[in-house]
Amino acid sequence: MSEFTVGIVGCGLISEAHLQAWAKTPGFTVKGVLDTNREQAEKRASQFGIATVYDRLDQMIAECDIVDVCTPPASHAAIAEQAIAGRRHLVMEKPVVTKLADWERIVPKAREQNTKIAVIHNVKYLHSVQTAKRWVDEGRIGDVVRVQREFLTHPDHDRMLVGDNHWSHALPGGRWFETLPHELYLTHWFAGPLELSSVTALASPQAPSGAPADEVLVTLAGGRAIASFHFSAHCRENRRTLMIQGTQGRITVDLLADFPTISSLADSKLRRVVGRQVVEAGATLLRAAPDRGRYGVRKLRKESPHLKIIQALGRHLRDNAEEPTPLAEVDYVIRNCDKIGREIDRQITLARGR
Repeated sequence: MSEFTVGIVGCGLISEAHLQAWAKTPGFTVKGVLDTNREQAEKRASQFGIATVYDRLDQMIAECDIVDVCTPPASHAAIAEQAIAGRRHLVMEKPVVTKLADWERIVPKAREQNTKIAVIHNVKYLHSVQTAKRWVDEGRIGDVVRVQREFLTHPDHDRMLVGDNHWSHALPGGRWFETLPHELYLTHWFAGPLELSSVTALASPQAPSGAPADEVLVTLAGGRAIASFHFSAHCRENRRTLMIQGTQGRITVDLLADFPTISSLADSKLRRVVGRQVVEAGATLLRAAPDRGRYGVRKLRKESPHLKIIQALGRHLRDNAEEPTPLAEVDYVIRNCDKIGREIDRQITLARGR
């Protein structure tokens, strides 16, 4: 088996998850790291036993087969174009770009150079979401008619909203542009490519600087399915849920706990007397013990979604297996992120001008 070499660009918080994942991916070795803060790069290199700390991106590109981009998104396009020109494969954190024009310039160059682009759509690889997708594919809830996502975050506890200096504040739509890719690729995965229908953005007097629209509702529709995303930094609650409604049942995923539940029981007089929720709660408790046991084992083994997506990329490059993030999925996410983020900004600008 030929060995692939990897270079990590950006040695901040998220780089640790990437480095842990590469260390557990057979056939891949991190050759070096690079950061504008050399001290931080040296710290990561020492932590993971990496021999090389690069001074320049062109040095890394010359020596590594894969460039793994862990920098803030405003810098992604320039790094990607340089890596593609060097015929290197790319792993990129989301959001991939902050401007649609950058993506439209990158894609044809990547195709021309046969560069593979894998984006860290990591929530797809949560155990709970993988289980939900298996249940849908098995037909356990019938045809999908709705996908609903709640992202409610307490502004005093959200590291991207505390203070005024986080890079997400400068994105279109602020902090929501950072999480929008998750909502969009999950919708694409469960319901296919839906069209954007509406964006409603509201601002309370308490809106933090990173989320000037602290209440946002997005809807999409197409074929026989509808999707909605609710973002809030105003309700002072932390909630991350995914609901997939089918014609014969419903799946609800608590993404913070990484736990799925399914409701697909036929209606009956007995269930109405006992209480449908009571019956479903009993079924959920029966599934909970073995699921929590498996969850604990995965945590002990540090089997993170980042590990799973990077290992999936490894199989794709080595064995021509399925791409972890097909280009159509990435393109769908980027185009809709651009529309939604800029519409949030437009509505807030109009509201402030009144």
